[in-house]
Amino acid sequence: MIREYEFTVIAKPDLPDPEKKELWTRYENFMTKDGGEILLRDDWGIKKLAFPIRKEFRGHYVVYDFVGKAQNLAEAERLMRIDDRVLRYLSIRLGEEVDIPTRKAELAKEKAKLASLNAEDLPPVVVDEDEDDN
Repeated sequence: MIREYEFTVIAKPDLPDPEKKELWTRYENFMTKDGGEILLRDDWGIKKLAFPIRKEFRGHYVVYDFVGKAQNLAEAERLMRIDDRVLRYLSIRLGEEVDIPTRKAELAKEKAKLASLNAEDLPPVVVDEDEDDN
């Protein structure tokens, strides 16, 4: 059964670019195996962690939204547990039996909507100075 998943990976921040590319490609191959497809790949870059993980204070975040089989995800998770370059990962099942073209269109629409939003489009914050502070 093909399901939709959101998969977040946090890798060591000090990896050289070729090694990062190899790491992402390795796990992307598991996601696309047996008819799976990556719907969205969002590279957040290096961010500060809320708490140290394996003595690292920063991590390189990559978020995937993909459609694939559960056994392929389980194999990728198994390999991530033993891979020293991966600090953490999180997988969330989003849906069952997903229509891939429809879902791709929805994600593209959401991304375009977020890109079009900026500070000018947000409503102004109004502070009522007449109210008494009790």
